[in-house]
Amino acid sequence: MKKYLKNIRNTLSIRKLSIIIVTTFLIYLTPSCNTPDKSNEVLLAQAQQISKEILILDSHIDWPSRLLDEPEDISQEITQGDFDMVRVNKGGFDAALSVIYASPDSGVDENRAYVDSQLNMVVGYANRYPDQFALAKNPNDILQNFKQNLFSIPLCLENGAPIGDDLSYLKYLKEKGFAYITITHSKSNQISDSNFDTNRIWQGLSPFGLEVIKEMNRLGIMIDISHSTDSAVFQAVRHSKAPIIASHSSCRYFVQGYERNLSDTLIKAIAHKSGVVMVSLASSFLDSLCHQNWNYIFNWYDSTGISYHSEEGVEFALKYGETHPLKSNAKKLADHIDHIVQIAGIDHVGIGTDYDGIGPLLQPADMPDVSSYPVLVAELLKRGYTKEEIEKIMSGNFLRVWHEVLEISDSMNNSSVY
Repeated sequence: MKKYLKNIRNTLSIRKLSIIIVTTFLIYLTPSCNTPDKSNEVLLAQAQQISKEILILDSHIDWPSRLLDEPEDISQEITQGDFDMVRVNKGGFDAALSVIYASPDSGVDENRAYVDSQLNMVVGYANRYPDQFALAKNPNDILQNFKQNLFSIPLCLENGAPIGDDLSYLKYLKEKGFAYITITHSKSNQISDSNFDTNRIWQGLSPFGLEVIKEMNRLGIMIDISHSTDSAVFQAVRHSKAPIIASHSSCRYFVQGYERNLSDTLIKAIAHKSGVVMVSLASSFLDSLCHQNWNYIFNWYDSTGISYHSEEGVEFALKYGETHPLKSNAKKLADHIDHIVQIAGIDHVGIGTDYDGIGPLLQPADMPDVSSYPVLVAELLKRGYTKEEIEKIMSGNFLRVWHEVLEISDSMNNSSVY
C-alpha cells in the first residue's frame, strides 16, 4: 500500500478507513480551490459523445493494490474506490495502466511476492471476465481491444525496488507484459534518488540505475521518472536511447518549489527526448492554495502524532476543509495540460490520474472517479482543442511513445552493438 505522509503526496491512500469515516466524508461539502465552471449541457453532451468515440487511456490507476487490501469485484458496480466497470462505461474509459505497487519499506523477496499477488489478480480478471477485460502487452493490443469493446488492463510497476540487484528480473517483468517501471518511489532506492526523500544517495541515478536504464531500453520497457529527483530525470534523459515518461506528474510552474511536480526545464527535456508527461489530478499537485492547505494538515499530523488514516485524522482534515480549500477542479487540470502544450507541444502531454491511489480527499471536486473523463474533455473543448488533439492527450501520445520504445528495442536487439 502506498504510504506517503510527508510533504504532501504522501498522497493519501485512504484504504484503511472504515465505512463510517467514508460516509462522514461524503456528508461534508469541501470547498474547491476554484469554483468549477459549470459546463454548458450541450458542450458536456458533446464531450460525452467524443469520449465514447475516442480511445481514453489513463497511465496510472492503483486498483490492484487497493483491491488486495479491500477485496471487491470491479466487473460490477462497487461502493468503494474510484474504478469499476459501471463507471468505466459511463466515462467512455478504455485502458488503465494497472499499477503493480512495491513498497519502499519492504525487502526484495517480500516485494516480489506482493508483485505476483497483484499480477495474479489482474490476470484473473482477464480470465474470469473475457467479455469485459483484456490484457495488453503493446499498443496494438490496446487498439485491438478497443475495436472489440474490451477494457484493456496493461501492467506497470511502481517502484523498481523488487529488481534488487538482479537485472534478470526485468526480463521476467517484460515476459509478463509490463509496459513501464516507475524506477523509484517515496524513498531513494538502489536505482534512483526519490524526490520525496531528503537522503539523496546517488545524486541522481546509481551506477546500477544506469544499467537498469540500458536494459529497459533493450527489453522495450518504458522508463517512468515520476518519483525521481531532478538530477535523476536529467540523467535518464541523457542516458536512455528511448523516450521516457512521467506517468503521473504535474507542472511545478503552478506549485512553485514542489519537486514532485516537473519544472518547465524537465518537461522540455522529456519532450525533446520524444517523451510524454502524463498529468496527475491530485489537488495538491494542481493548485498552490490546495497544496498550502494540505501542507498545514500534514504538519498537524506530524506535530500531534495522529495518523491520517485514523478517524480523528480524517475528521481534522474535513473540519479544516470547511474553511480552507482542499479540492481543485478540471479547470486547473486543463491549465496544466495547456501549460505543457504551450512549452513542449501537443504531442507530449497525457493523463495519469492516480485514481485509487490519491483517495477521495485529494480528487478534484468535479472529477471524483473514472466516470469523470468527459468533464475534462468538455473543458478542453471549451478551450478550443479539436477532437483529434483531445485524442492525442487522452491516449495517442502515450501510445506513440510506447510504440517508439518498442521500435528502439527491436533495433537494439537486431544490432550487434548497442
